[in-house]
Amino acid sequence: MRLVAVLASTGLLVGIVLSALPQEPLPPPFSAGHHEDGGTAGGPVAHEAEAVFRVLEHAGLPMENVVLHTRRDQDPDGLLGRHDGYHSKVTFEDRRIDGGAVAAADPGSVQLGGAIEVFRGTGAALARVERLRSDAAHPDLAEYVYHRGRILLRLSPYLREPSADAYAAVVGASALPRSTADPVSGTV
Repeated sequence: MRLVAVLASTGLLVGIVLSALPQEPLPPPFSAGHHEDGGTAGGPVAHEAEAVFRVLEHAGLPMENVVLHTRRDQDPDGLLGRHDGYHSKVTFEDRRIDGGAVAAADPGSVQLGGAIEVFRGTGAALARVERLRSDAAHPDLAEYVYHRGRILLRLSPYLREPSADAYAAVVGASALPRSTADPVSGTV
């Protein structure tokens, strides 16, 4: 019961943080294992995804190797700053996932942990969900996708559903439908 109260109050904190945006970027990242991808290109990038990450970090979720994406040419999906893409993104690894067991273990891969993507509007976030669904090569490897307003939280299929739901509960995001198949053997 106490965990539920903590998660609920943290969800309120996310709402407060997001209602105060836009604001000055937060100080450069975090601690060892965290980095920016090399600076901005083509103008300033909003750091809203970093604010959401900090709320997840404060909740004690097992994240490491965090990257604040600030350049489209360094973004694995190439959508940062595009009119149909997100304007703020953070990727991270979940310490519970064995990188050796992951099919696509490239740095920044959602399969290693997750991504926080923040869009200019809710419609753009939902359009991204539809693109992710249509691009999924293997429905049984479909990632967990959670949505709250302009925020998309994408999580590894190598997590068990309760582990993925814990991330979403912290930010008050709603789960979007995914494959009913068992996501991946060896989930954590």
